[in-house]
Amino acid sequence: MAVQHDALDPIDVHVGSQLRALRQRERLTQAKLAQSLGVTFQQVQKYERGVNRMAASTLARASAALGCSVMDFYPKVDGAGEPSRGEVLDELASLYDSMGGRQRAALLGTARALATVR
Repeated sequence: MAVQHDALDPIDVHVGSQLRALRQRERLTQAKLAQSLGVTFQQVQKYERGVNRMAASTLARASAALGCSVMDFYPKVDGAGEPSRGEVLDELASLYDSMGGRQRAALLGTARALATVR
């Protein structure tokens, strides 16, 4: 079976999105985090998009720089195998913060509509 090299690994994407959210929570620029990690800010961009994987040593340095646990980068699941409520809320908050007013209104409208579907 051939391996598809152009597809992003969902775990790398998740780790990257967590890196971005944690960096933003600490109000660090990509350049400042990059300096802490010993990489370029372009490399931090690639980590955040999940394009490049973070080595274990880089992940450990990132957790120290961001004041969190290495486990904070990985998906948390409840007993049913779904993301935890906290994980979903963190990701939604990060996405919401990156949006403009019209996008925020659309997201809230969509969430309200989905909440009524049974």
